[in-house]
Amino acid sequence: MVRRRRHRTFAGAHRDVQAAGDARVEGSGMTGRTSNPVERTADGQSPHAFVQEIAGHILLARALGVVAELGIADLVAAGPRTLAELADAAGAHPESLYRLLRMLGGHGVFAELPDGRIGSTPRADVLRRDHPDSLHDLLSMTWQNLHWDTFRALPDAIRTGGIAFEQAFGQGFFDYLAAHPEMNAAFDLRMAQVSRAENPPIAAAYPFGAFRRVVDLGGGRGGLLVAVLQRYPGIEATLYDQPQVVAEPTDLARAGLLERVACVSGDFFAAVPAGFDLYFMKRIIHDWDDERAVRILRNCAQAMLPGSRVAVADAVMVPGNDPDPNKTLDLSIMALTPGKERTAAGFTALFAAAGLRLTRIIPTAAPSTVSIIEGVVADDA
Repeated sequence: MVRRRRHRTFAGAHRDVQAAGDARVEGSGMTGRTSNPVERTADGQSPHAFVQEIAGHILLARALGVVAELGIADLVAAGPRTLAELADAAGAHPESLYRLLRMLGGHGVFAELPDGRIGSTPRADVLRRDHPDSLHDLLSMTWQNLHWDTFRALPDAIRTGGIAFEQAFGQGFFDYLAAHPEMNAAFDLRMAQVSRAENPPIAAAYPFGAFRRVVDLGGGRGGLLVAVLQRYPGIEATLYDQPQVVAEPTDLARAGLLERVACVSGDFFAAVPAGFDLYFMKRIIHDWDDERAVRILRNCAQAMLPGSRVAVADAVMVPGNDPDPNKTLDLSIMALTPGKERTAAGFTALFAAAGLRLTRIIPTAAPSTVSIIEGVVADDA
């Protein structure tokens, strides 16, 4: 067993410098407190250097995609390998592979041992196919090419207000996935990984136990309800989604909870089941523009009982110039779908348009990046 903390990275002498650079990038966006981003950098990094560094990240992303495609993380999972062994197993040119790994080593992805062999690191581990939080499929060339083609259409989309993905591929993102089963499966896998990380913090943050009858709208395979029922076993839970989805509630089955949950099929744009105490949605509203988001929420308002609540788990962006990773997510959502991330003010307006009154916003703990936006029918006492 290799003790990875003793690894010497390709740019080991610059490890602390790189860490400082990472922190600098995250903290150097303009905020409401200063008009000069350079004032926030301890090393006096110039605006030119900052922009140049960010521009170089496009190559870093591509490099991660290449090593994912070559399966390098899988090859060193059992222990360090020589460069010749890696090149032979991956079908790569030895010197070119070394230069690629040297570049990534400067970012803590893979490590060169004193004897010249290549070993893994925690950042490289997540590129393995079998890692529980694997990013392999997300970084594969197939997915990267899809995103690159989408972002190539972004300038025209910005000019016209269109959707970059639709301009690049001639159809909507979800229609495209439906027509490409392998990509759809990879997307579902990645969303399942995100959900597994988010569901426990969401179940812990919101008082689901205060409600007798709970419906999870667009709840997929039932992962959130698993986390909720494990914490609040007395709830009467319903999973509501499209027919082909509720036909295979694999998360519920895996947890042995199929008998505890009613699976109902339908279309939340048309109607939602009536008479529940809590209508819950996780990462649903952000997929849609205001018109369709209001339609979903209005259907909830019409189905709710006096005293019922609607709760939306989604990102809530920080307004103004303060840094927020959800602002990056919003740009990605804009490029791929008709949806958007919203601020607290945006959710307040959205709820009002649907006949709802926003009552509170509850943050969740890491690794979740969502908040829970709660509302009641506007005329509900």
